[in-house]
Amino acid sequence: MAKMRKYLFWNEAGDEKEKEALSLKKAVMSVQGDYKDKVIGVEYISKKGKQISTSVSIPMGRKIRQSIILEQKRLAAKAAREARR
Repeated sequence: MAKMRKYLFWNEAGDEKEKEALSLKKAVMSVQGDYKDKVIGVEYISKKGKQISTSVSIPMGRKIRQSIILEQKRLAAKAAREARR
C-alpha cells in the first residue's frame, strides 16, 4: 500500500513549507505556486529509510512549461517589433 510521506520545502529566503503527499512530483506541483524562485530545496525520507535532501527546479508540469514557453516567445516577438522601430 502506498504511504504518505512528509516533504519539507524551502527557498533561499528561508521560507519553509511542509507538505504530505504520495510522491515528490505531486508535492512539488502543489507548492510550486507559493514560491517565485527557479529552484527550491526539498528534504524527505525515502522508501528505504534514507534521508534525502536535494533541490528541485520549478515550475514542474506540462501546462506550466508550455505557458512559460509561449510567454517567452511573445516577449521575444515584442522585443523584435520594438527594435525595428
